[in-house]
Amino acid sequence: MAYERIHPAVLVAYVLSVTIPAMFSLNPVLHIAAFSGAVLFLILTEPEPPKVRTVLWLSGLFLLVVAVNPLFSHRGQTELFFLNGHAITLESILYGVRNALCVLSVLLWCRIFNQMVSSEKLLALLGRSFPKTALLLSSSLRLVPLLRNRASQMRDTQKELGLYGNGEMADRITGGAKVFSMIVTWSLDHATAVSSSMKARGYGLKGRTTYTPYRFRKADALRLSLILAADAVLIGILASGKLAFQFYPALSMESGPVTMFGLILYCLLVTAAAFTEGKNRIQWDYYRSKI
Repeated sequence: MAYERIHPAVLVAYVLSVTIPAMFSLNPVLHIAAFSGAVLFLILTEPEPPKVRTVLWLSGLFLLVVAVNPLFSHRGQTELFFLNGHAITLESILYGVRNALCVLSVLLWCRIFNQMVSSEKLLALLGRSFPKTALLLSSSLRLVPLLRNRASQMRDTQKELGLYGNGEMADRITGGAKVFSMIVTWSLDHATAVSSSMKARGYGLKGRTTYTPYRFRKADALRLSLILAADAVLIGILASGKLAFQFYPALSMESGPVTMFGLILYCLLVTAAAFTEGKNRIQWDYYRSKI
């Protein structure tokens, strides 16, 4: 992967630069760009296509967020139909689509962050200055996949013992409760063991040196400078209101060269990771063909 050779500080700055404008802006173009960039990057880096369950879960979340806003917000001047005496407007539906894209794009970029910045990189980045914070964040990032794998092992073991024998709803609920109880007990015991192990090794003591295989090179400095420069320009454009978008009472969007430049700059920023990964893959395939 191309990002494995990049310093963790650059990766963290990049993901924050992509997600923060998408979280705090109402402009749907930014959310479409953030979502598209995340999907493109995951397509290039994921070894296998997403599972059907994952696609259904994301689609259900998208539809749920889209449907909630028109049910509670009836503002907007374009009335489509009435439901229980309340108007369902086009503006409220589009605002729900904007909220759904915002949620999905942030979730996907968090997944990309978890893929780019491993617990080892996080410890290398924060271990010297903030050892306790680094340990907490790295443990949190590792906790979800660790618990998922452990729960799957416990569930398979219980199935072999006949816990889910009859397949009835009551049996599944009882079995799920037992597995949940076991996984909570195991996670507490595991956390205690990790804490004691790190304390015995002197983690976090003053004057303790740390080894990191990551070096901040000239290429990393160039990448970070470009990211910070793009952030400064985007923050200035956002603060000036040139990327403002209004849904109520009618759809309206700022226009002009500054707005167009800000949108293009953000699109280039969110697709930079996918472009770098695609370029690295093309070079790899080319060099392999020459062997």
